[in-house]
Amino acid sequence: MIKRVFVDTDIILDVALARKPFLESSKLVLALLENYIAIGFITSNEITNIYYILRKAGGDQNARKFISGLVKFLTVIPVEHADILNALSSRIPDFEDSVQHYAALRNQCDFIVTRNEDDYKYSEITVHSPIDFLSIYKELL
Repeated sequence: MIKRVFVDTDIILDVALARKPFLESSKLVLALLENYIAIGFITSNEITNIYYILRKAGGDQNARKFISGLVKFLTVIPVEHADILNALSSRIPDFEDSVQHYAALRNQCDFIVTRNEDDYKYSEITVHSPIDFLSIYKELL
């Protein structure tokens, strides 16, 4: 059964900004999703945050080009009113991560892939670092 995977912003920025030492593992996570070995999800909020950061780092055209590539294989999900309400009363300490968690939960994601595992300590979804996630799926690349 194909798994539904929510990708945290840090994984995408690792690739977009070539952040070492995280670049290679994050690139492989996105490659798995691009090859449809699992179905990838990202929130619309993440897209706008990524655009803002990439525009500052490399300009509008580069930011748009990168995001155009992402949305070819990642499903963009909205953040809904209920996600905000749930996040406000959540035990997940980081509000932004909590909002993403509830959007992922509502969209029946099986995993969250992030380098900030501690931020998702109270997640109702299984959380993996890129390296842990790859140890499960790498043989499928």
